[in-house]
Amino acid sequence: MKKTLFWILSFLITASFAVYQRKTGPTYPIKGGEVDGTGITSYRLPRSCTTGADDCVVRILYKGPLEGRVVWRRYKTEDPVQVLPMEFKEGELSARLPSQPPAGKLAYRVYAKHPSGEYGLSRGPVVTRFKGPVPAWALIPHIIFLFLFMFFSVRIALTALAEQTPLKHAVVINLGFLLLGGFVFGPIVQHYAFGQAWTGFPFGYDLTDNKTLLMLLAWLPALWAVLKARPARRWVLLAFVVTMAVYLVPHSMFGSELDYAKGQVVTGK
Repeated sequence: MKKTLFWILSFLITASFAVYQRKTGPTYPIKGGEVDGTGITSYRLPRSCTTGADDCVVRILYKGPLEGRVVWRRYKTEDPVQVLPMEFKEGELSARLPSQPPAGKLAYRVYAKHPSGEYGLSRGPVVTRFKGPVPAWALIPHIIFLFLFMFFSVRIALTALAEQTPLKHAVVINLGFLLLGGFVFGPIVQHYAFGQAWTGFPFGYDLTDNKTLLMLLAWLPALWAVLKARPARRWVLLAFVVTMAVYLVPHSMFGSELDYAKGQVVTGK
């Protein structure tokens, strides 16, 4: 019964971390509901788009008379500001942001004009980053293996907290999930998305890559302890604390970014 409870609790904790990672990262779209006095019922402002695809669309759902415009320019440039009128169709205002090369970014603001006045839908400029198309055969295993890594990490930590001896094979399998998700499929995904396989230490400052490396370094002592039949409880708990701290940092922060002036992708900004 306790084992079943531990597995259920591990899944719930892991799912919570996954939702937190998705919703707090800088690529999660800005969404809003009703805006008083405008007739707007909801809106969506993208912060991650695919180069050459049709997913970079600003959308406003509304009732009543409304006009909209998007003011944009390439991120961290002195380009002249561009104005993109929003199109009306069946109760929706929409505008498609111009596609950029992988790692390119746009800064934009959305304004809705109602007879009662003009309203900005964000407190400041919204920044959206473009990525190259990533094939499902690379992205899906990347996500699944890292989910399983966190899932097993929680389960192993619960075993250690219950003062039970962590199972050797569980720690080995867990490291396998991390290696496959973070060091095999992770670089493949990043190569398709931004043209570079690894931009963490020692080649760059990509926070996602460096977080993955930090988790590996945290779990290696735990692996050594269980393989050598040494007391592993403290090493397992330390590894889990590091893993939990890493997962509390929003995903995709300080990632790849196209420097338009230099024409090259940089990291750590």
